[in-house]
Amino acid sequence: MDFKFDVNKLFVKELNKITHTLIPTDFTSNPQELRDVQMKVSTILDDIGKASAIAQNLNQPVTSTSKLQDTDHIVYLLVDSSGNRGLGSILGFLKTGWKNLFLFDEAGLYHKLRTKCVLDFYVHESKQRMGLGKILYQHMLEEEHLQPEKLAIDRPSNKFLQFLQKHYGVHGIITQNNKFVVFKGFFDNVFLNGYCIFFFSTKMFIDLFGFSPDYLRISTDFSGFSTQLRLPEILFRSFFGKHAISYPATSRSSYGRYAAAKPTCSVANIIHDVPTLGLINEPTGSKN
Repeated sequence: MDFKFDVNKLFVKELNKITHTLIPTDFTSNPQELRDVQMKVSTILDDIGKASAIAQNLNQPVTSTSKLQDTDHIVYLLVDSSGNRGLGSILGFLKTGWKNLFLFDEAGLYHKLRTKCVLDFYVHESKQRMGLGKILYQHMLEEEHLQPEKLAIDRPSNKFLQFLQKHYGVHGIITQNNKFVVFKGFFDNVFLNGYCIFFFSTKMFIDLFGFSPDYLRISTDFSGFSTQLRLPEILFRSFFGKHAISYPATSRSSYGRYAAAKPTCSVANIIHDVPTLGLINEPTGSKN
């Protein structure tokens, strides 16, 4: 993608990182020029975001200057310094960021996690199938010290999924009902620094422990139908794991918002005295 201004004056390297400051990481210049630099970077972000949205048939861009402000999101830009008659061209970009997500694992158990996500990925149509996407993605993984299977992907296209399977061998797609996709291995070690949350009916709690939850002043939810109990991982592994409800895996031809398996209704389980188990990571106190 070409621009009227000199892209090479903004980006001195092939791979460049942009944050909410709109100042290239390795940019060095007179402080009086910073405002002009930010305006040009803003133009680049808005234009490539629109191009990505068109390529993905989205109603509005996922990437723009306004969406980058006041976030911890990072945009990686791939630049061709010889393009546009020596002014430089933008070949593609990749955007990552942290998100607080509710995700279901292979067994249908839910996890509340703050996880790193791939939010947008685009290579210009004239430069595809040239290995540029792999250069971008690999740079991001190395820069952020991540494994491919540990990323949640926002609304991946079939082409993107094929790219990940071809270059990184990810498999075992776990579709979600919030537009994200994760892969087998994503939930490994999910208990690190975490805890488990269990939901029981009062009757089930008494059957398991022999006394009422009111005795321990444990909080109740769902208008008194359920007792919420937090336990360390060791108790989950040794005792409560056998009460986990699993949901059979099914093959699907689509991914994202409407493709995820729908777990059994928790309220229905509570009414019929079936224990419902959810796994939640320790809250970070950070807002998305």
